[in-house]
Amino acid sequence: MPNNYEQEVCNILKETTIHQKLEELKERTKATGYEHAFNVCSDGRVTEVIEGNEVQVNNAKIIEECNDKIDINIHSHPYSPHYPSPGDFMVDLYNQIRIASCVYSAKDDKVACYRTSDEFRNKYIPSLKESFNKIKEIHNKYDNTTDPEEKLRLSEAYRTERNRVNYLINRIEHIIIKDLYPDITHKHDYPFKVRETLKFGNFGDVWIKDCGKI
Repeated sequence: MPNNYEQEVCNILKETTIHQKLEELKERTKATGYEHAFNVCSDGRVTEVIEGNEVQVNNAKIIEECNDKIDINIHSHPYSPHYPSPGDFMVDLYNQIRIASCVYSAKDDKVACYRTSDEFRNKYIPSLKESFNKIKEIHNKYDNTTDPEEKLRLSEAYRTERNRVNYLINRIEHIIIKDLYPDITHKHDYPFKVRETLKFGNFGDVWIKDCGKI
């Protein structure tokens, strides 16, 4: 997957404004044991650092702050290596991060950056957005009706659409991690493979760059 930023992204993180925010993310992650995140918006603005919990951080606020146009998303792992989780790949894909997403590990004090290919995004984002929009529409209809039979019908429709989007997400995650670790048989094996060896390079559907200590 050609990407002009694959070789440059580590140096981009050293730019003064971004690096200062990265240092804040590092310190807050180490102090709290919680994931943190910030965005570099496509218009050049750098958002605030937001706080999550031990295993995730909700990017909705800083995505909205960038008007859905993001050059770089950076988040932290308090306890796991500087390597993206399957869910991290999904965040990059669905939000169409322009340059790269990056993850900082407080465990090994290193940064890695990664990006899903435009081809992969174009293949799956329309189906994902369609399902999410249907879920939202069903939820709104459910809230606006008092008819018990209609509520039951909408509940069943909601479950069906949730199952559909979960299937899509699991399929996308499986394809990506299978590219990285071809002998993997199940998503639950992924953390064990990562602990054994961190694989960097261009894998077609995704590239991962080891930026080391920044």
